[in-house]
Amino acid sequence: MATQEARRALTRSAVIEAAERLFGSEGFGSTTMDDIAVEAGVAKGAVYHHFKSKREVFEAVFEAVSSDLAGAVMHEVRPRGDIIEMLMSSTRLFFDLCANPATSRILLQDGPAVLGPQDWRRLDARHFGGLVTASLRMAMDAGAITHQPLEPLSNIMLAAIQAAALNCAASPDFQSAAALYSAAFGSILFGLSASANVRP
Repeated sequence: MATQEARRALTRSAVIEAAERLFGSEGFGSTTMDDIAVEAGVAKGAVYHHFKSKREVFEAVFEAVSSDLAGAVMHEVRPRGDIIEMLMSSTRLFFDLCANPATSRILLQDGPAVLGPQDWRRLDARHFGGLVTASLRMAMDAGAITHQPLEPLSNIMLAAIQAAALNCAASPDFQSAAALYSAAFGSILFGLSASANVRP
């Protein structure tokens, strides 16, 4: 028999999963706590037991979606073959995943507005930002890009990718915009590569 703690954990997960479906399809503004309770199959009081407000629910959903996205990209970030190409394919995958309408709505459209720019960047950096740092460190260790201070480079690259993703989400054609940004990102990576900085 499930313990009370286990039942609470299951209820919380059901609420987050239900809210993710609703936020992804209907958006934050059109979703109510009543809607979430009905979608999750729980009493409204059960939702409020775990979350004080709809914003708190959204933050939990944002964390879950960000974590899943980072996990999918992490699968690509493995030391195999050409490191620069690995970084490029990982970035393309990030844009491809963000092109999903539900993901885009939660992470890139409603996320900054609901959470505020500061919290949005903080939460996004907690997941995808760690991958950016780890990937750049891997590339430096492999000699694929020139050694330099990691933290400022990582912050600059993450900010650029975040800005690109937001611009793609605002574009009428996410995929076309993402292709242009991916190409620009590739040019930046090539400029950082050790081979590009070897003088004849």
